[in-house]
Amino acid sequence: MNLGMAKDIRFETPLMWIDKAETWALADYWGQLDLVREETLTCYNGIKGDGCGHCAACNLRANGLNHYLSNKAAVMTAMKQKTGLR
Repeated sequence: MNLGMAKDIRFETPLMWIDKAETWALADYWGQLDLVREETLTCYNGIKGDGCGHCAACNLRANGLNHYLSNKAAVMTAMKQKTGLR
């Protein structure tokens, strides 16, 4: 990317190495779990929040959330280790 540029470019991808459950943990860590759950869009059918519940994106989202909610402490610990948060 830097070959044609006069400046160095640095890409930051903080979510690349965390899974769906850890993404929910990150939202919870920042006190935004409800906001992310209700106001974001994952559904292939364009339905905000929990979505249609049938498409692959909704299934991944629901599985990640359910895994986080049933294993909060372990998932939060894993997320913190991967992101360097305390």
